[in-house]
Formats: sequence, structure tokens, C-alpha cells
Amino acid sequence: MTAETSASPPKRASLSDDRPVLPPQAQTLTTRGIECALYKWMPPKSDATDENIKIRGVAVVYHGFGAHSLYPTVRYASCLLAENGFVVYGLDFPGHGASPGKKGLLSGPLFFVGSSMGGAIALAVADSLAEGSVNGVIMLAPMLSLKVGSSARTALAFISSLPLISSLPLIPHSATDSTKQYRDAERRAECDRNTMTNKSGLRPISAYTCIEITEQIQGRFAQIKVPFLCMVAEEDVVVDNTKVDELMKLAPSEDKTLKKYAALHGLLCEPAPLLGIIEDDLIQWLNKRCQ
Repeated sequence: MTAETSASPPKRASLSDDRPVLPPQAQTLTTRGIECALYKWMPPKSDATDENIKIRGVAVVYHGFGAHSLYPTVRYASCLLAENGFVVYGLDFPGHGASPGKKGLLSGPLFFVGSSMGGAIALAVADSLAEGSVNGVIMLAPMLSLKVGSSARTALAFISSLPLISSLPLIPHSATDSTKQYRDAERRAECDRNTMTNKSGLRPISAYTCIEITEQIQGRFAQIKVPFLCMVAEEDVVVDNTKVDELMKLAPSEDKTLKKYAALHGLLCEPAPLLGIIEDDLIQWLNKRCQ
């Protein structure tokens, strides 16, 4: 057993219902055609230095049935996380809080859809919820494994612990080369024009985090019961597909489907007619589980 100690106790969240220590930024997010209330809490300035607290990570807080993101118990958690260095997001589900809809009404099946790293995260989140909470998961070219040897992993773990260089874009990566990801010229050009994506090298700490994500999801293969569709790009050079068959073999889910395509990593950036086949497979899988 390992005992963990902290140099200083975590800050406490606000205990005031009317005047929270950290008022959130109010935004909106459209989900399933409904413009829902979205709240964002940022780490405040340090009392000691009057400088912004260093951001340690991002947390998404989900409220309970009938509650909402500003409900006291939910807000306490959000403020606590923000005051200790986390950027926090909270979404009012439809029919809850400031989001439109009949109060407390939950309707319709729920599906998670994720591509690449998002595919692995979607599967892990669905698995962590109560059985039956999610009706299905669709993974497009999921990051279930990466081609990283044990020596490279050890080196990355060490470099990631060095504050001065762990966040520098030092590692060349095929994901930055659009020709190796997107076959359709028009869609590839649209991706190239996007200015909000990372087009530099991988940062060591980011690469190591991706490795940890794949290892965590691999460790859960044998307990995944949620229905899922795994859509694999056989010509993928971004992720490693060698663990896909292991997922299909070990997952106890009674509804698991594997589709493989002669495609690059960006499955929805293939030219016709393959794009149409991929799109049809995705929508048909969903439609059958909405009946």
C-alpha cells in the first residue's frame, strides 16, 4: 500500500449558495439539436502571489437526475476542482437547469461516438457508467493501441517528468501529415485549412498520456458490456490496430460489431464509393438500435 501525502491541503469550494467563490462563464452547447446551458470554471488567481493558478488538467462534471450544473452539490465539486487547478465544464442536460425541455424528462437512446483518441475515451466512459446507461458506442479508427516499444515508453515516461521539455513539440508524428490521414483531396484540404489543430510535433507529455489511455482501455477489455461498433482503417499509420481482435475476443458485450475498411485514419475523409459504405454502416448500426 502506498501512502500519498500532500504539501498543502486542497482549497475548499464555496459553501454559499448565493455567491459562489468562482462564478462560472455561461455558454451554450447544442446537443441532439437542443441548445443546452454550458458552464466553465477557470482556476482563480492565487491568494499568495496574485497570479493565475497553474492549470493541472480538465474536468467534466455531470449533474444528477433532476439537478443541474449550478445545483449546490454539483457547484461545490466544480469550484473545488477549479480552485485546485482544473478547468471545469458542466452541461445542463435537456430538461434540466437552464437547458430547454420538460423538467426532469429524459428520453431517447444515448450513443457515444468518438474517433481516434475520442473512440477509446468514449468506450472507457461508457464502460464506467451503470449498465444500460448508454445504448451504444461507435468508434471510428479508435486509439486502442500505439506502436511504442518498451524502451521508448520508458524514455517518454522519463522525459514527461522533466518540466522544461515535457511540453515542447519534440516528436515528429504521422498525425501531422494530412496525406497519411485523409485520402479525399477536398476533405484533406479542409482539414489543412483548419487553424485550431496541432500541426507541430507531439509533446512528450501528450504522447505519454496517449500511451496511458491505451493501456487503461486495454485493461478494461474483459469487462466491456456496452454495445459497440468498432470501425477500423486497415491502412492506418496513426494508431495501431493489433489490439482490435483482442477487444472483440475479450469483451463480454452481447452486441459487438467489427467493420474493417481499406482506408486511412480519417474514415470519413475517404472518397466515394467507400465513404458511402462507411456512412451507411454507421447510420444503419445506429438505426437498428433505435427501434
